Amino acid sequence: MHVAFAVLSFCVLTAYEFELNIPIIFYAAAFCASVAGYNFVKYFGFTKFYYRSLTTRLKYIQLVSVLSLIGFVSVFFQLQQNSQILFVFLGLITFFYAIPMGVKTPKNLRSIGGVKIYIIAVVWAMTTVVLPVLESKLALNMNHWILVVQRTFIVIVLMLPFEIRDLDEDQVHLSTIPQKIGIKNTKIIGFALLGDSILLEFFKHKFSHNIFLTACFIGVLSAVLLAKSQKQQGRYYASFWVESIPVFALLFVVILTLVQKTGSF
Repeated sequence: MHVAFAVLSFCVLTAYEFELNIPIIFYAAAFCASVAGYNFVKYFGFTKFYYRSLTTRLKYIQLVSVLSLIGFVSVFFQLQQNSQILFVFLGLITFFYAIPMGVKTPKNLRSIGGVKIYIIAVVWAMTTVVLPVLESKLALNMNHWILVVQRTFIVIVLMLPFEIRDLDEDQVHLSTIPQKIGIKNTKIIGFALLGDSILLEFFKHKFSHNIFLTACFIGVLSAVLLAKSQKQQGRYYASFWVESIPVFALLFVVILTLVQKTGSF
């Protein structure tokens, strides 16, 4: 649910940037789909092999996942047709991310070397940028695609502390970025992506100081957490604080807006 709140925060930030009129059912669909999809990917292996001996915690996770899936289906048919199509496409990617793609090719998308982090980043970008735009009945323009690229860069960077943490546990064939170029160079790549994400603000047709400040806030906070990342991390360093960056960014926008409104009186 924590990850789902992060996805939801990015969706709200997209709506804020482009002044989108999005119905509440879309946010409900995005939240429920994120909970169900994340739990499916993370716990499918456990429930498959240890179904008869599931712990109470895993049973609760199963229950939450089923309820989230029911919630998603209940609002799915109220969405715009283009949103429905993209939701189904992203759902298939999520499904094959965890499930083997055939007898002759037993690998799932997650086990294909070197692509895991990019699949996650693209799915997040499509979910939090393209879906809100489609649900608003708008045609995608250059500004939207620039945000897709920015969001992809940001999510890649948010994944790097996880890959650094799991460097000794990840199998060699996964070819994660730290495995291929080392921790120091991984951080350098991350800093470069954050810098590029901020610079892309100047290529948008309409420059917004608030959006630029938000991009800088995300960039600086992500850079600090990436710089402090190491193989030996606290339990909640990546799994809570790094994943909270979208939520902190939304809070930053809320506070910035309130300060500006207060100052205008």
